[in-house]
Amino acid sequence: MALHRYDGNCHCGLLRFELRLYQPLETVYACQCGLCSKKGYLWLFPAEDEFEITQGGGEVARYHAQASHEEHFFCPTCGTGVLVKGHETPTGGIGMGVNARTLLHTNPFQLKVESLGEASHAPTFTVPTPEVGDEDWKVYTGGCHCGAVGVAVRTKPLPEMEVKEDNCSICQRNANVCIYPDRSQVTLHGKEKLVEYQFGRKFTGHRFCGVCGVQVCMKLHGPPQSVVERLPVAKQEMIRQNLAILPLRVGILDGVEWSDLKIQRSDEGTEGYVVDESR
Repeated sequence: MALHRYDGNCHCGLLRFELRLYQPLETVYACQCGLCSKKGYLWLFPAEDEFEITQGGGEVARYHAQASHEEHFFCPTCGTGVLVKGHETPTGGIGMGVNARTLLHTNPFQLKVESLGEASHAPTFTVPTPEVGDEDWKVYTGGCHCGAVGVAVRTKPLPEMEVKEDNCSICQRNANVCIYPDRSQVTLHGKEKLVEYQFGRKFTGHRFCGVCGVQVCMKLHGPPQSVVERLPVAKQEMIRQNLAILPLRVGILDGVEWSDLKIQRSDEGTEGYVVDESR
């Protein structure tokens, strides 16, 4: 029988693996539990002999969710969630799951997604409410799964907001469905627990909880100041306005009615992404 090979890795390339599946990958599973929904995982459940770690298995970070037998594995450098052990499978058993978002040359927008499991609640957060914004705006709270990082954002109701999702190499791994409030509209609690990952030109920092690995937000750095100072005044002002934005993942917010959101998808893919072979 011909096997179907898929290579995968975290974004920075620290952790790499290989799948040799007996059937081509068509269906993945979105678990409804608190952690999986916050991380936006799309699970597949290979047999033991279909999966092999080829690099970095000893360097992976682990998170054991309370009141659960599951153990989640993520990259401590870029935060990509890759594996889970002890997870419920579609057949009702317990097994190992691989995050399909980490597979190379696989577009998650083209996979059939089925729901798995029941919703569960992550910790609730008490975070000071931002004072900026209209009185009729809503305040959304949320955070990571372990409780180390909390967030509050004052904004127009999410169904009225610009919400975007794309499948570039980092966003597909992080399940980045984001809103774009001004920094003044957001309060972050536990910022010291955030790990920031930058790559390429390093204009953007992708920030995740160092304890549970949940991606929280982005920090925009933009070009070096020495470069900005040589630009026309109008361009400098545009950069200043852009840097005032704090992209925030919707998945970390509580009480979101996803069916009400108008998500703008950009299906440009991962062209140009190359795994760092120096690792």
